[in-house]
Amino acid sequence: MFRTILGWVAPFFILGCGVAAFMAMGSQPPPARITNGAMTAVAVKTIAATREPSLFQIDFDGVVVPLREVTLSAEVPGRIVKKTSDCQSGEFVEKGTLLLEIDTRDYELDVRRLKQELKQAVLSIEEIDEEIKQNERSVELAKRQVELAHREVVRQNNLKSDRVVTEADYERALRDELSADSNLNSLQGQRRVLAKRRIRLNEAETLTATMLERSQLDLERTHIVAPVSGIVVEEMVEAESFVSKGSPLVTIEDTSAAEVRVSIQMDDVSRIWSDSRRVPGASAYDFPDTPASVVYRIGNRQYRWQGVLERQEGKGLEERTRTLPCRVLVAEPTVVEAIDRYGSTLPELPAGAPKSLLRGMFVDVQVEVQTRQALVSVPCEALRPNGDVWIVKNKSLLILQPPLVQVVAGRAVFESTSNGIQPNDQVVVSQIANPRASMSVIDNSVQPNASSGNNQNPKHDESSVDSSESGK
Repeated sequence: MFRTILGWVAPFFILGCGVAAFMAMGSQPPPARITNGAMTAVAVKTIAATREPSLFQIDFDGVVVPLREVTLSAEVPGRIVKKTSDCQSGEFVEKGTLLLEIDTRDYELDVRRLKQELKQAVLSIEEIDEEIKQNERSVELAKRQVELAHREVVRQNNLKSDRVVTEADYERALRDELSADSNLNSLQGQRRVLAKRRIRLNEAETLTATMLERSQLDLERTHIVAPVSGIVVEEMVEAESFVSKGSPLVTIEDTSAAEVRVSIQMDDVSRIWSDSRRVPGASAYDFPDTPASVVYRIGNRQYRWQGVLERQEGKGLEERTRTLPCRVLVAEPTVVEAIDRYGSTLPELPAGAPKSLLRGMFVDVQVEVQTRQALVSVPCEALRPNGDVWIVKNKSLLILQPPLVQVVAGRAVFESTSNGIQPNDQVVVSQIANPRASMSVIDNSVQPNASSGNNQNPKHDESSVDSSESGK
């Protein structure tokens, strides 16, 4: 029984001793709360925003494409009897240069035959003209004969009434009058027939002349000449081969001008559309006359051609890239100038400079856009990764996100608006930890640290701000 009672009482006794010991230890006072001092202003480095001219530049890549390619085809069938040395891929040919010649013998025979037929038609017309003249003379004689026969009938009729002549004599005179009248009618009908024959012969002469002109044209088409000045891109036939009508023979690339195919982002397209030089009332699909420079790099050297952003290509945006394909026209692809790294023109072309734009060149296109919107620029250090720009106004931080126009030559160009960046605004170029709108800042570039009590470097100020923020 003693062991049973001890088994029940011992646990409660041990538990009570533990509670008594814990209560005897007591509780420690809470640690003193460390209060942060007043937040101090952060020292920042600023620089003034600069006003930019209303003319700015947009850069994008492009590739040179030919203005046009002309494929010459055979207009008449025949055998190639001559292929000149100019008709080879890569050769430059002037307009009118003979390239190929088709056998001309069949077409020369046709021309000779039709010339003879034309002479026969002329002789036939001359013959019918003589017949018409003879018929006219015969008609005049027949009319006189009819008149005489009529007088004889009248005289015989008068004599018959006086019983001087017999009835038989009167009837004979009447028959002579009818015969003369019938002869006159026959001659007049013959004249009408001759006039119709002359018309038919005139039509035959015209048809023969037309066929002769066609044969002469076919004879001229046996000589294939270059329709434009350019480079032979491809030759599809060789000498002594037979070609049918419509067979392609040679392809020539027109080098009188060149084009550059570019794809422009819609942000840049909108800026080009807003060009102040845009002609009022122009088509909604036309670009303003926007000057463009085409720059090609060979090693460390740069070469430039002048062009114009002329038109858009195709029917709209490309589905994959969502860009607008356009064409830059270079009217004089052989007029090239060398430029230095600063964009200044060199007085002379260096050795090895390209003589003209060549198809397939990857070039940089620089388009100048004139806008009515005021522009300002700041160093690229002032542009934050999220597009924010920090400005110091009244010793407080103002966070803006102005419309970015472009980044060029280490400076970011923005549109200057009433609620955005203005010229001479102090833009922060240094880093700030945990920036907030309206936070207190000290412009180091304007107000340097004066007292030792307030002599805090930016790192210390930033740490104090961090501790304040962490305390909150």
